[in-house]
Order: sequence, then structure tokens, then C-alpha cells
Amino acid sequence: MYPWIIPLGLEPPEPIRYAARMAIRWEGLAAMGGGALWVVTYVGSVLLGRQGERPHTDVSAAWLPFFAAFCGAILLLGTSLLGLHARQRSHARWTARAGLLLAALAVATAGANLVLLTGAVGPARFGPDLGGTGVMAVCASTVLLGLAARKGQEPLPWAGRTLIALGVSTVVLIAASTLSFGSVPAYVVDELPFALAGAVWLALGLAMRTRSLPSVGAQTLQ
Repeated sequence: MYPWIIPLGLEPPEPIRYAARMAIRWEGLAAMGGGALWVVTYVGSVLLGRQGERPHTDVSAAWLPFFAAFCGAILLLGTSLLGLHARQRSHARWTARAGLLLAALAVATAGANLVLLTGAVGPARFGPDLGGTGVMAVCASTVLLGLAARKGQEPLPWAGRTLIALGVSTVVLIAASTLSFGSVPAYVVDELPFALAGAVWLALGLAMRTRSLPSVGAQTLQ
């Protein structure tokens, strides 16, 4: 995780070591929480859609929990991906580094959107560009860290393939959700990709929590 420090034979600074330990410790819970919030997002959109409500960027009282859950999911999933990067054994691989940057981007965009939702900067609103960027950053980071896991020595042998499939399929399903499906209401389909991806993230988070698996990266931080 520290390619600019380890080759010099130096110990990472304590603040960095502490942050990495925390990321690894909370990666499973963050994945479970993010997945659960995406499922909640879907349920909320269906309930509001049945009432004839449509989402809009100027947040109303009805849609505020929906947008907050959506942004919270991106924030937690980005945090989980940061933990996955900290766990990687293949420190110097460009895929892991790119995955780290995209995970940080997801956290940053979700945090910015949550600030907008509070109304601290002008009227309470949701930034669709920030939201879209955060989703794509999560998906791309998931694929890149999955590739890094396959090339490295990730102790979960299925993790790399699962992450790659999850990231790619989420993008494909989001694109497919924009199509018309005849008599199926749009509110049933629009957020369905997030519910499906959220369910997989829940399972991944549970696996992370129940399998306390050490890695070289984690051991160097003890």
C-alpha cells in the first residue's frame, strides 16, 4: 500500500498505519451498510413511485431520505473499497493504485452530496453529476481492485472474480434500466440495479466479517 515508503525500508508514518488499520477493520461493516442502503434506496423509490412521485434534484421532504440513503451507500462502499485496497498484497500494481484513487473519489463525491442535502450550501439539493460520478467510481474501483486481487495473493480465492463481475454487471444493469420494458412501471426498474448490487455487497460484507483473513499489507501495519 505504500510503494513510496516500503522500498526505502522505512516504516509508514503512524497516522497512515492507523488509517489503514481502521479501513481494514471496518471494510466488512461498510460493505454491508452500503449494500443495505442501496436496497433501502430501491424500496423507497418503489414506494414513492407508486404514489406518483418522481425524484428531483430540489430535495423535498419525501425524497430527502431516498437521496440520503443513496449517498450514504456510495460513501460506505467507497470506504469498504479503501479497506480492500489496504488489504491488497500487490502493493505496486497500477490497478490497485487506480482503484484506490477511484474509491477516494467515490467517498469525496458522496460526502459533497451529503453536504448539499443538509442545505448548508444554499437550498437543500442533490447533485446528480456528483451522484453519477460516485456510482461510476465505485463500479470502476470494484473492477480494478478485483483485477488486483486476482493478480496478487488475495486469501479469498473467489474475491477477485466476484468483484470484477459485480462492478461490470452493475454498470450494464444501470444502462439496461434506462430502456422501456412495456407495461412494467419505470419506478420498478429505475433503481433495481442498485438493489441487486446492494444484495451482493451485503453478502460480500458478511464474508469479510466472518473471515478474519490476514494479508501481508495488513501484517505490516500491526
